[in-house]
Amino acid sequence: MKRSTFPSLVILMLAAIVAVTSTSAAIVPKQGSSAFGAGQFRFFSARTERTEIWSFSFEAISNKNGQTRGRAQFNNLTTQTQVVVRINCLNIFPDFDSTFAVMSGRVLQSDDPDLPKMEKILFAASDGPFLPISVSDTITPLFPLPPFAEDCHDTQPLTILPVEGGDVQIQP
Repeated sequence: MKRSTFPSLVILMLAAIVAVTSTSAAIVPKQGSSAFGAGQFRFFSARTERTEIWSFSFEAISNKNGQTRGRAQFNNLTTQTQVVVRINCLNIFPDFDSTFAVMSGRVLQSDDPDLPKMEKILFAASDGPFLPISVSDTITPLFPLPPFAEDCHDTQPLTILPVEGGDVQIQP
């Protein structure tokens, strides 16, 4: 009687292992596009009529369904203000010599009067050229999202500034 029970028990255990393994593999979401960066940039503010120095860091990750989560922090070192953003949109444009990412979201925390809490914002960055030329990675300042735009798929900022002492990485 022990001999007939043992093979059945082994088959049952193997079936359980296969079922658990295939189910857990199906739950793990595939990662989609991503953008990461940190560094500094200089921006001439028409409002203050001076060049401001900003530091920044950001990370945005999309899943295979295009849903994005992320966070950005921009510090105006000249005015000693900080803006923290929850990123909820990532739109990537691969090019022949670089990769450009547009991101949007909402301001979570801010002591910058021009970018109040809950403001919808937009910014972009590029992962420098693939070819060995002297153009660096780029970043834009934070901009309020235009009224006609819903998110980063509807528009993109025009002001592009070189990243100083930092790096941007974008994976389409």
